[in-house]
Amino acid sequence: MITKYSYGQCECKSKKPNVIDYYQTWTAEEIRADLQPRRTEAIMIFDNIDYSINIGCGIRSNNAFLGRAVYVCGRRKYDKRSAAGTNHYENVYHADTVKEVIDYVRSLGYTVFAIDNIMRYKPINISDYALPQKSAFVFGQEGTGLDEETINMCDHMLFIGMDGSVRSLNVAVAAGIVQYEYTRQWKTL
Repeated sequence: MITKYSYGQCECKSKKPNVIDYYQTWTAEEIRADLQPRRTEAIMIFDNIDYSINIGCGIRSNNAFLGRAVYVCGRRKYDKRSAAGTNHYENVYHADTVKEVIDYVRSLGYTVFAIDNIMRYKPINISDYALPQKSAFVFGQEGTGLDEETINMCDHMLFIGMDGSVRSLNVAVAAGIVQYEYTRQWKTL
């Protein structure tokens, strides 16, 4: 079952919440209402992510680039503090399995992309791929990545091209890059 995380009460510990100057005097509800009509169609799906900071940073990237929604799948829920307050303005959902989210977004007309760099699946460099407007991106755990069953549920696999010696990026960085590339293709930054 897919459930929406509650926003919770926005209690800022400092005098200025982590928002741009324009929103400094607005309530969380007012900010959410202002952002909603400007959101892109991008959806981020985090499958069994071990580290809450990766999910929180993914939610923060979703806010920065105004993605449609974030889905957190699996047994773990995330520590809302890791989103640095952006969870108050975002559409964040929890689901027991990634399959139910993939089935749901596909029913809405989305193309689903596994984000990983497993060469036997012949992934395509995200910067070389014309992303459809209704794109959903699935991210797996650091170290193990996405499992074969999840990869097979996706329409394509995309990877982020890199030039250094490191094999992969952490989930938080990858989510930000994917959001940026989607936004670059579909919205004027």
